[in-house]
Amino acid sequence: MPASEPSTASPAVPPPEPLGIPVSNPWFYPLAASFVLAALFGTRLVNDSDLGFHLRAGQWILQNHRFPSQDAFTYTSSGKDYVDMEWLYQAAVFLIFSLGGYALLSLAHTALALLALAILWARLRESRAPAWVLVTLLATAVLASEPRFRVRPEVLTWVFLSLELWILESRWSRRRDLLFLLPPLQLLWVNTEGIFFLGPVVAAFYLLSGFLHARKMDPKLLRYGALAAVLCLANPYFLRGALFPLDFLSTLGSSDLFGRTVQEFQPPWAFHPAPWAPAPFYLWVYKGFCFLLLGLMLATARERKTHEWLLALFFFSLSALAVRNIPLFLIACAPLAAAGLRDLKGTRLRDFGNAFLSKGLVAASLCLFLMGFSARVVTNAHYVSNRLTDRFGLGLDAQARPVRACRFLVENHLDGRILNDLDNGDWLDWLAPQKTFIDGRLELMGEDLRNLYVQSQVPGGMVTLLGLYQPDILFFNPRVVPQWAVDLRGMPNWRLVYLDPSSAIYLRKGYGDSVPALDFGKLLADNGVDPSVFSQAPALLALAPPSAWDAYAAGFFRPAQDANGLLNLGMFSSYAGNPHASEAFFLEAIRRTQGRYPDVYYDLGLLYASTGRANEAALCMRRVLRERPNDPLARQIAGLPPQP
Repeated sequence: MPASEPSTASPAVPPPEPLGIPVSNPWFYPLAASFVLAALFGTRLVNDSDLGFHLRAGQWILQNHRFPSQDAFTYTSSGKDYVDMEWLYQAAVFLIFSLGGYALLSLAHTALALLALAILWARLRESRAPAWVLVTLLATAVLASEPRFRVRPEVLTWVFLSLELWILESRWSRRRDLLFLLPPLQLLWVNTEGIFFLGPVVAAFYLLSGFLHARKMDPKLLRYGALAAVLCLANPYFLRGALFPLDFLSTLGSSDLFGRTVQEFQPPWAFHPAPWAPAPFYLWVYKGFCFLLLGLMLATARERKTHEWLLALFFFSLSALAVRNIPLFLIACAPLAAAGLRDLKGTRLRDFGNAFLSKGLVAASLCLFLMGFSARVVTNAHYVSNRLTDRFGLGLDAQARPVRACRFLVENHLDGRILNDLDNGDWLDWLAPQKTFIDGRLELMGEDLRNLYVQSQVPGGMVTLLGLYQPDILFFNPRVVPQWAVDLRGMPNWRLVYLDPSSAIYLRKGYGDSVPALDFGKLLADNGVDPSVFSQAPALLALAPPSAWDAYAAGFFRPAQDANGLLNLGMFSSYAGNPHASEAFFLEAIRRTQGRYPDVYYDLGLLYASTGRANEAALCMRRVLRERPNDPLARQIAGLPPQP
C-alpha cells in the first residue's frame, strides 16, 4: 500500500504458509478428499427445472442480437416488460451447450464450484489457524452446500463473492492491494446473476469497519467501492436492472407460492423434506456450523472486528431465509470460524484441538468418512436413500425432466395452446413448439396468475383455468399437481395420450384426434413390467426387507436401485383411473428393489384399500408400520388400534 494512503486496517500479520499442505502432513488427504467430494457432487445428471429457460433465453439473445425487454416465451405474459439480469450467463450457457451438450454444462459448473472452493481455501489459509481447523471447515462448506451443486447461475455468485472477500480481506490485512479488481468483478456480476447487490454490501461492511476502528475512511476502498456500486447501473436495463433485486425480494415476500412450490426457497430452520425422506444431512451440518460460529464469535468478541460481525449477521440472515443461500453463508463465514478458533488462546477447547484433533488418526477418520460419502454418491446410494431426485453421471436426466414428452409434442405436431404446471414450464420454453402458460419467472407472471395457479390445485379448481384459457393441450407432472389428474377423470372432453415418470399429456376432444389415447398395456411393456408380476403379488407383499445395515453397506460398492419412476407411474395411473396398471407398477417397483422402500407399500396399500381389497391393504400397511409404527392411517388400514 502506498505510504500516502495509510491503512485503516488492523496491524500487519506475518504472511501465511504456502496454500498447499505437504503430502507428508496427514491433513493433506482429507483436504484432497473434500475437493474430490465436491467434484462428485457437481457430476450429477442435469435435472434442474430452470435450465430449460436459461438455454432458451441464451438462444434467443444470440439469434436476435439484443437483450430481452419483453416476455417472448409465455402467452399469459406475452409482451410484458421483462428484466433479464442473467443474460450474459444465459448466452454463455447456450454456447457451452452448443459445444458439448448437457455433459459439458455439468463439467463447466463443477469447475466453477471448485474454483470458488479453492478461493475459500486460500482465505482459510490466511487465517493462520491450524491445519485441522482449516480442512474441517472446508469439508463443512462442501457438505453443507451439497444440494446447490447445480447448473445454475448462482455458482457464479459463489466465485464472485469468494473473490470479493479475498480482495477485501487482503486489503484489511495489508497482504496485497487488489482493489482495482472490484469494478470489473462487479460489472460481470451485475450481468450474470440476480443477487449482485452482495458486492457493494460487503464492500460497505469493510469500509464502515475501517472507519469505526481507525476513525478514518479508507479513501482508496471508498473510490473503488463507489465505482463498483455505480457499475450496478451498467446493465441493459440501467436503473430498473440495478433495482431488480428489490423487486424480486418484494415478490418473494408477497407470495407463499415460492416456499410452497420451490424447495430451494424454504427456510432451513423450518424445512419440510420430501415424504418418506429423512432429515437432510446437509442441514445438520449447516445448523452445527451456525452454533459453532455463534459460540466462537461470542468467545472471541474482543478480537472480532465490525465487518466480521456484519458478515456473520448478514449472511446468516440470508441463509435462514432460504436453503439456496446456505453456500453463501459458508463462503462468507468459514474464515471467521477459523479466526475464532485461532484466537481461542489458552482455552481448553484450543488445547484439546491441538492435543487430539490435530492428530493423524482424526485426519484419517475424516478422510475415510469423505471417501465413503464419495462412494455412496457414485453408486447413487446417498441420493436414493434420502429420496432425492439427483443421480450421479454426466448428461441429462430424461426421467426427471420432460424431454421425451416435449419430443412427443413435436413429433405429433401438437402446437396448440398449452396449459402446463409450474415445474415443467421452463423446459417447455426450451423444447416445446408453442408458447408456455407459466414458467419459473414468478416475478414476471404476476400475482393474479400465481393465485389462479394455486387455486387450481384444490378439488374442482381446474375448471376455472380451463374456462379462462381454453387450452388444447394439458401438460403437467401429476406428482406436482395431482388434483389436476383427479379432476380430469370427471371431464370426458379430455383424454390421456402420453405418460412418463415426469409428465402427462391430455388433449381436448376435437384437437389432435389422430393421436391415439394412451395404451396402458403398451405403457407397462415399454417400462419392462411383465403381466406375470400379478402372480408374484403374494410373495412380494410378504417379502422381508433387507436389514438397514445390509442396505447401507451395499451402498458403498453396489449401484442403488430406486423406485421413483415406477412409483410415479403407479401413482399417475391411479389418478387417471386405471388401478390395474397402477398395481402392476407398484408390484414391479417392489420386485426390482426387493421391498426396500416402505412408501411403495404405502401407496399400494392405499390403492388396495380404495378398491376394497382389505387383506392386501392390511399386508402392505403392516410392512409400512415396521418403519413408521405411529402412522395413523397405516394402523387404521392394518386393523390396529391407534397409538395412545
